[in-house]
Amino acid sequence: MSKKLHTELTKRERQIMDVIYQKKSATAKEVMGRIPNPPSYSTVRKLLHIQERKGFLKHSHDGIR
Repeated sequence: MSKKLHTELTKRERQIMDVIYQKKSATAKEVMGRIPNPPSYSTVRKLLHIQERKGFLKHSHDGIR
Protein backbone atom coordinates (compact mmCIF):
# COMPACT_ATOMS: atom_id res chain seq x y z
CA MET A 1 0.00 0.00 0.00
CA SER A 2 1.45 3.37 -0.99
CA LYS A 3 1.26 6.45 1.20
CA LYS A 4 0.16 9.81 -0.18
CA LEU A 5 2.91 12.34 -0.34
CA HIS A 6 2.49 15.27 2.04
CA THR A 7 2.49 17.67 -0.92
CA GLU A 8 -0.35 16.02 -2.86
CA LEU A 9 -3.62 17.93 -2.96
CA THR A 10 -7.09 16.46 -2.83
CA LYS A 11 -9.62 17.45 -5.49
CA ARG A 12 -11.24 19.95 -3.10
CA GLU A 13 -7.86 21.40 -2.06
CA ARG A 14 -6.99 21.86 -5.75
CA GLN A 15 -10.29 23.70 -6.33
CA ILE A 16 -9.52 26.03 -3.43
CA MET A 17 -5.97 26.65 -4.67
CA ASP A 18 -7.31 27.45 -8.15
CA VAL A 19 -9.60 30.13 -6.67
CA ILE A 20 -6.81 31.66 -4.61
CA TYR A 21 -4.40 31.56 -7.55
CA GLN A 22 -6.92 33.42 -9.74
CA LYS A 23 -7.79 36.04 -7.10
CA LYS A 24 -4.31 36.30 -5.47
CA SER A 25 -6.07 36.18 -2.07
CA ALA A 26 -9.51 35.16 -0.87
CA THR A 27 -11.59 34.71 2.23
CA ALA A 28 -13.28 31.41 3.04
CA LYS A 29 -16.59 32.97 1.99
CA GLU A 30 -15.13 34.03 -1.38
CA VAL A 31 -13.76 30.54 -1.92
CA MET A 32 -17.19 29.05 -1.15
CA GLY A 33 -18.77 31.28 -3.77
CA ARG A 34 -16.41 30.10 -6.51
CA ILE A 35 -16.20 26.32 -6.11
CA PRO A 36 -18.86 23.85 -7.27
CA ASN A 37 -21.01 22.26 -4.56
CA PRO A 38 -19.10 23.96 -1.76
CA PRO A 39 -18.84 22.30 1.64
CA SER A 40 -19.80 24.19 4.79
CA TYR A 41 -18.02 27.39 5.81
CA SER A 42 -16.21 25.64 8.67
CA THR A 43 -15.01 22.90 6.30
CA VAL A 44 -13.59 25.48 3.89
CA ARG A 45 -11.81 27.20 6.79
CA LYS A 46 -10.40 23.85 7.93
CA LEU A 47 -9.18 23.04 4.40
CA LEU A 48 -7.51 26.46 4.20
CA HIS A 49 -5.83 25.78 7.54
CA ILE A 50 -4.60 22.37 6.33
CA GLN A 51 -3.14 23.96 3.19
CA GLU A 52 -1.42 26.57 5.33
CA ARG A 53 0.05 23.81 7.50
CA LYS A 54 1.33 22.08 4.35
CA GLY A 55 3.05 25.32 3.39
CA PHE A 56 0.91 26.19 0.35
CA LEU A 57 -0.81 29.23 1.87
CA LYS A 58 -0.30 32.03 4.36
CA HIS A 59 -3.07 33.89 6.08
CA SER A 60 -3.47 37.44 7.25
CA HIS A 61 -6.00 39.14 9.47
CA ASP A 62 -8.33 41.85 8.19
CA GLY A 63 -10.17 43.32 11.13
CA ILE A 64 -12.04 40.57 12.95
CA ARG A 65 -11.64 38.14 10.02
